[in-house]
Formats: sequence, C-alpha cells, structure tokens
Amino acid sequence: MFTDESPTKPTLQHTVSRAQPVIDSLSLILGPIVDSNDHSDNPAMSLLHNQTISQDIMCRLRLATSGSGTDDLCRWLYDTFQSNIADLQLVVISYIPTLAGVYLSRCISSKETFSGFEAVFLTVYSHEMVIRGAEPCSIRIPNNIRIPGSAESGKTNGKGKATATEPDSIEAMVSPALEPCNTVRATKRGLIVSVALDLYYNNISLMPVCSKIEFCEFCIIWAGQGELAGAERLDEEEDNAQEEEEENAEEKEENVDKKKEHKQKNDRCNQVPLPWELFQSVLRILGHCLLGPTNSKELKEKALKAAKCLHARALRDFDSKAMLASRSLVRLGDMIEEPIPELQPSEITADPSELEALRASIFSK
Repeated sequence: MFTDESPTKPTLQHTVSRAQPVIDSLSLILGPIVDSNDHSDNPAMSLLHNQTISQDIMCRLRLATSGSGTDDLCRWLYDTFQSNIADLQLVVISYIPTLAGVYLSRCISSKETFSGFEAVFLTVYSHEMVIRGAEPCSIRIPNNIRIPGSAESGKTNGKGKATATEPDSIEAMVSPALEPCNTVRATKRGLIVSVALDLYYNNISLMPVCSKIEFCEFCIIWAGQGELAGAERLDEEEDNAQEEEEENAEEKEENVDKKKEHKQKNDRCNQVPLPWELFQSVLRILGHCLLGPTNSKELKEKALKAAKCLHARALRDFDSKAMLASRSLVRLGDMIEEPIPELQPSEITADPSELEALRASIFSK
C-alpha cells in the first residue's frame, strides 16, 4: 500500500523541531524580530538569509564590548555550532568574516582577552580537525612544465637507460595536518582563523551576499586601507566633544591627545599580521567573490578593491608568495573589468599573396 508521505519528511520535521528552540533562544538576545521565521518550512535557512537579522548580529559583533567571555551572542554562536544541525551551522559560518575581522583587528590594538571570539574559532577548528582526520589538505596541480618526450613510457636515452617519466600533475599542500588546540596562542592565531575561513570557503556558495561584502571590507582594513566602523564613530564623537568645549583650553588639549592616541591605535590595528596560511585562505574567498557566479556588482567591486589593497600590502611586506598570488588575482579581476574582444570570423581576412608565399616556402623544403 502506497502513501503520500515522503520518507525524508520525518527527518526534516525532526531537524526543524531541533532547530526551533535554538532559534527561539536568539530572540532573548536580539528581541522579537526572530519571530518572523516561525511560519517558515525551514527556519534555519530563513534565518541565514534574513538581512535584517544579519545586519543586527554584525553590528553587535562590532561593538566595543563584544567578544568577551560573557558575550551572550558569542555564546549563542558557540552553542549553535555545537548543536551539529547542518543548517544552523551554516548560520554560524556566515558570520565568520565578521568574527575574524573584528577579532584579528582588536588583537593588535588591545591587550584584552577575547575568549568569546576564541571559543567560536576553537569549536570550528576542532570540527575541522575531526573531519580532516589528522591529514594535511592537498591539491593536485597540472604539470605544464614537462620535458618533451619524457611523458612517453619506455623512452630510453642514448645509453639504453630508461628516462624518468614526468608526472601529469604535482601534489601541493594547502594546509598542514591540524593538531589539537585548546587555547589560541599568538603563534597559532593565523592558522586557527585560516581553518575557519577555509570552512567558510567550502560553503561559500550558500553564503549570503552581505556576508561576502563584509569579508571584502575587512580585507581592506587588514591591508591598512580602512578603519573599523566603531573607530570612525568614536572619532566623530571626539570631534563633537571638541567643538563643544572650545572655550576650555585644557580640555581641548586632552581631547586632541586622546584623538592622536586613538589614531595610533588605529594604525596598529591596520597592521594585522597576514601569514601565508591566512593570506591564501583570504585570496581563495576573494577569488570566488570576484570570479564566481553572482549578480552583485557591489560584491565584485569590493572584491577587486580588496585584492588590490592586499597586493599593495604584500609589496610593502616584501612577501614573494603573497605578491605573486595577489597579483594574479588582480590581473584576473582586471580582465573581467576590461574583457578582450573576440574576433569574428568575418573580420579575419587573408592576403592571397601571403598564402602563395607560405605555400611555396613549404614545398621548397
């Protein structure tokens, strides 16, 4: 006897029933705005693509008080990723650009601990370590520098000895094997964040556009070409306070000193260390934003600007690997902006005299 019920329907209902309490707990942090997802067939995916909620969470993660061990939002992100509900894990992954951007910038400009941010990164790191199984991540690159004739098997040289066969591809390691890590040390910070960015890249086709644009903006900041929005707001507040207290010379001088001190902090914040394992993860994401399928012109413009800023940063740092990789991405981006026109068959004309001269030279040999 056949029924109309799909065998996957109970599984979907079970997933929704597990995800709904987690989503409801977010309303305790953000407010009743999350209630708009109650009537969705898949509340987790609705939450992922809800721009209003996404912007609210991104703004909260940028607050000066965010990232501490008592941050409720970081706690929610940590618990949500630990729930092992795939759709909800995608929601957490979509905020990795904001987490990485704020965390890396503040680690340089502040001596405070950001255990809230680090807890999220460590749980993502542990998740990836289990999936990779203590094996390094590697890719195979086509070998385009083969010696002519060496690819033929059984080829011998003049002395009767067989020559070595050149492989068709070369294996290159992208990421080393991950080791257990319970704390985020300064020497391991770049690797741990890069693992989270790799997970973001593996799911980038499912990420909302606003998350990708956020990532491009932070890349510009890391390259030393921008500032955090919070820093800009603080500068405006200091300027307003300075105008109101012009009559008091001492207070005015103090405001100027504070502004200079804050500018120095911003300069240090812009010099975020970009080791190679972190730099290549960043370029992979930018490459998808720039060359991948998207209808967002803003995303492509932001990605190209970020690639150019990172290339300038690599030139300043004299990092040869970063220079070559970022330059290649910038050139690809420029080719998209100014595509090479294709010749039409009707535009290709041949001179009969040149053809006769070419034919004569061939038969004369």
